[in-house]
Amino acid sequence: MDNTRDNMRKDAYDQIKYRIIHFEYIPGQKISEKLISTELNLGRTPIREALIRIEREELIEVIPQSGTYITRIDLQEAEDGRFVRESIEPRIMLQAATMMTPETKAKIQDNLKEQEKTAKLNQPDSFFDLDQDFHHLFYSLDNKDTVWSWLQMNNTQLNRFRRLRLKETDLNWQTLTKQHRLIYDAVINKDLDTIDYLIKEHLHLMLEEKGTVLNAYPDYFKVNDDDQVS
Repeated sequence: MDNTRDNMRKDAYDQIKYRIIHFEYIPGQKISEKLISTELNLGRTPIREALIRIEREELIEVIPQSGTYITRIDLQEAEDGRFVRESIEPRIMLQAATMMTPETKAKIQDNLKEQEKTAKLNQPDSFFDLDQDFHHLFYSLDNKDTVWSWLQMNNTQLNRFRRLRLKETDLNWQTLTKQHRLIYDAVINKDLDTIDYLIKEHLHLMLEEKGTVLNAYPDYFKVNDDDQVS
């Protein structure tokens, strides 16, 4: 019975978080246990428990005598998340270059092909998930799944920004697919200097594109005094 309850709680958490990151629930939107319970066809108890966890991750805000709202994206936290990824990921990729297996190689090649397909078909949800899977494969290869899980829990604002970037038509998805393929080629060739450069360039893309995304979706972001759009 406990396993069933745990599974329901996890299912509720995963589905609600997915909907927030993929903007099925948009920043500033009011939500309720009843609404989500109906949409997900899950009981109120697992929904309530999932929302408590999601509130800790600052994806929702409970305002007394008003209701529960989807938080706006905190750009500073997103940039801090990028900094963490930029500090960790080059080491992950460098180690992966020495541990690549035929099985992982095939998975990454399949992933890259699917990225290109979804980009051509303009399928942002699928593309974002494939982007996530691409990076996760390298962490798994290095036996760093725990690190990846920690990043997903603590980098939610960065992930929201990355997913929002795919909604902006002025930003070309081909930039991402090209960078992913170059990263993969550098890992296969064990070109350590190029790996380090490409990962930092890839993660630095957020800083280059944030002005475009902010201008397109100003209401989706938390307003900070030191935010500057360039």
